[in-house]
Amino acid sequence: MKRLVLLSLVLLAGLALAQSQQQRVRDELVKTDGIIAEVKPSIERSGIEEARQLLKLATGLQQSAWQAFQGTLLRRAEDLTMRARERARQARLVADINPDKVREEVRRTRDAMAEFGPAIVKANDPRANELWKMAQTEQRTAEDYLARTRYGYALKFTMVAREHGKAAFVAIRGLVGVERVERELDRTDALIEKTQARLGSGISQRATDILNKAIQLQRQARQAFVDRRPLQALKLTLAARDLLLRAWEAGRAKVTAELVERALAENDALIADWADDIRAQGDTPAAGLLDQGIQHQEAARGLFLKELLKPALAECSKARTLLKRAVELIQTENAPGGPK
Repeated sequence: MKRLVLLSLVLLAGLALAQSQQQRVRDELVKTDGIIAEVKPSIERSGIEEARQLLKLATGLQQSAWQAFQGTLLRRAEDLTMRARERARQARLVADINPDKVREEVRRTRDAMAEFGPAIVKANDPRANELWKMAQTEQRTAEDYLARTRYGYALKFTMVAREHGKAAFVAIRGLVGVERVERELDRTDALIEKTQARLGSGISQRATDILNKAIQLQRQARQAFVDRRPLQALKLTLAARDLLLRAWEAGRAKVTAELVERALAENDALIADWADDIRAQGDTPAAGLLDQGIQHQEAARGLFLKELLKPALAECSKARTLLKRAVELIQTENAPGGPK
């Protein structure tokens, strides 16, 4: 009698567990249905074929998930509905991409590669050649995806192509040295002129004060360079460049796309000029800072493409701080004669 009671209890417990698991999986399926229904209108309005294809894939996976559920294949049903949910979320992200911004990024890469190409081909350096070949293949892929209105893939491949193209150009420009610091000084001089021209004379006192401080730091940087203190010159000129962006921001009533584009361009330039030399040192603190900086830069670019300008500018600032520190570290280790 006791055995029958125990057996009944075990069977009842097993049945309750099975019913609980079945309800949990059903809840997940219903949740995915809701996500697909939520993203579908915006994806259809976007007109982006890539997003539509991802949504179609999500819908197919979800149908298979329900079929598996009805066949009591609960584990398979749960796996399929999670995959469907992920595809639906990917579709929404692709639909949110601004096609005009993607076209602009592809054009920027195309122009940059046209500028780098002749020098890289002429140098005929094995490592640069390898990077250049990768960049060309990736950009062709980006152009192809753009023509097919697959904007997510187009953006991904063109950004990788630009990074490899710039890395190829950096590979033929020699090691870190005094010449690099001088180029950074020249770049800051050009940015000061550009900032003065753009802000004009009718700017706020705060913007004027920040601009004057940037000019003062740049003068100190030039003097440090003359005094053969390259590390100090580098630190000062990069600090001046930070202030120029702050002056630009203070001189505007709100954050503009032009300001964010400029901040992104400044970070791109730092990455292009210094990344190879930093990574050549192996697993160092500078390399870690570089990777973190690039992550924030990518986050900033993604926010910019979604026209979230303030968050994008904040991510740019984080990236710039990390990249500057990485550059300073590598210059400390490798600059000819060392820092004074």
